[in-house]
Amino acid sequence: PFVSLEDLSPEYDFIVVGGGNAGCVLARRLSEDPSKTVLLVERGDGDDSWLSRTPLTATHQFSDRKRSNEFPSVFEKHLGRSVTCVTGLGLGGCTRINGGQYTCGVPAEFDSWSRDGRNGWSYAELKPFFKKSETWLGRVRQEYHGHCFCTGPLYVTSYEGYYYKCFEALEEACRRILPTIEDMHSPVNPSIGWSKMQFTIDPSGCRSSSYRAYLPMGILTSRKDRLHVCTGALARKLVFSRNNDGQICVDGVEIQGTKSDDDFVSVRAKCEVILCCGALRTPQLLLLSGVGPRKHLQEMNVDIVLDSPGVGEHLQDHLIVPTGYNCPISDSLWAMITRPTILIRELYNYLRYGTGWFLGTLVELEIFFLSSLVEKDGRVKPISKEHEDPFNAENIPDFAILPCSISDPSAEGVDKWKGLFGFNPALLKATSRGSLRLRSLDPKDAPLCKMNYLSTLEDRVAMRAGLRLSAEIARNMCDAGYPLKETCVPKSLEDADLDSYVEERADTMYHYSSTCRMAPLDDPLPGVVDDELRVHGTTNLRIADTSIFPAVPATHPQALVYAIAEKCADMVAKGH
Repeated sequence: PFVSLEDLSPEYDFIVVGGGNAGCVLARRLSEDPSKTVLLVERGDGDDSWLSRTPLTATHQFSDRKRSNEFPSVFEKHLGRSVTCVTGLGLGGCTRINGGQYTCGVPAEFDSWSRDGRNGWSYAELKPFFKKSETWLGRVRQEYHGHCFCTGPLYVTSYEGYYYKCFEALEEACRRILPTIEDMHSPVNPSIGWSKMQFTIDPSGCRSSSYRAYLPMGILTSRKDRLHVCTGALARKLVFSRNNDGQICVDGVEIQGTKSDDDFVSVRAKCEVILCCGALRTPQLLLLSGVGPRKHLQEMNVDIVLDSPGVGEHLQDHLIVPTGYNCPISDSLWAMITRPTILIRELYNYLRYGTGWFLGTLVELEIFFLSSLVEKDGRVKPISKEHEDPFNAENIPDFAILPCSISDPSAEGVDKWKGLFGFNPALLKATSRGSLRLRSLDPKDAPLCKMNYLSTLEDRVAMRAGLRLSAEIARNMCDAGYPLKETCVPKSLEDADLDSYVEERADTMYHYSSTCRMAPLDDPLPGVVDDELRVHGTTNLRIADTSIFPAVPATHPQALVYAIAEKCADMVAKGH
């Protein structure tokens, strides 16, 4: 099933560029038709080692970084520094290195897309594709999940109780002051409150990445005559022509090895090319191919195929701000790092039973909330039933808190003989927008990413509220007798101190989006693709990844990308 650059066929019905979250989905679905041939191109490899299957050791921050592509953003003036951008590398993409959190987002998110004119993208129209991708193994009721009678390739689960006792004390505090979300995928549950986290982990305790879920070896072997996977290769350029009606048509893709500029092949697509390179690499490929803002293409001496002003614009991300506390050593992942006996215990639990800390469930509970409901001292304002309505766009959470069973051990004042715990507020409903440009004409180079974090007051207000609510929950845990000691927190809850803390410590959540928005060309924020993910002004070219989000969604993006890829495959199949 793995084919070298030299052995590629001269043409395929479909070429899928990028073997990450969406690319693996499309490769599987489009190759279900035995009459169609599919090529999947991925710049990374197809390794499936123990380290890359184990949820904890595969997570970017704990990994050997072989599955990560890292590069700096431009200088971010509102932070006073650059940040490190990270994208996935290898089959499965970011699903091989992320935290495994699986959240769909609230119905109001997608209904707002529909109200803005995105036909076919309401909650009711998108929900079947969430379910199509998923097999639910968790504890809550199944009606809003894929299950044994509607089995999807991706395993999703949630666990009874908690692996880290700090989360037991945290849940008790949350129950006292916040609404409970029994199942964050249920349209009858509140859109704000606290919820047990759901993870992409299979029954054996392995990471259920898009690679392992959608392209297991059985699928690759049984379809080897019609599904080719070319790893260690990247698309350097899309090949265009004009048909008899004057329309710009994509004919195929120029593909080169990642280690050589000289050797490349041009492969023809008989039906369609689908870009799934992510919000940073998909616009880069379009720009290299002459599709993008005219002025930038002229500056880079790229032959202009199509003036598309939205390509690379409207770049958004979720921003996260870590905080730190000491807690009992037995309640923290730090124990496994500092105490060999704990490491041995957890390794045995994982290898023998598929349980324990190696499952990587570092964020076992998450809080989704509204800044408008947080007082300046951190207390929660009265919450009405109207505030909990998940179909009301005013209730889309603008921040989250991701409590974590480890925090920065290098922070000043940390007692390294005790455990480490963190409240990590994150900006969800970002209003700041940046942009992406070419760094050079070398497709191996990283693009220039201007994130433009914290350029709006709304984003700063949401981050302040997240820090304030974090402090209130920590105080509540301490008042109930749980031993937390501050190690890395803002000086006070005043606006200036909170802003200073955010500017010093905020970092990316790696949730880049919206650089090829789904919107009309004449939208105030010009779009790049239409409601069927077809690139405006071209034929036979679609995009299916986070770049098409109209705006960064208030949720972890991987579940939504699976649904988008499933929907894209459905639309492509109906058209051919």
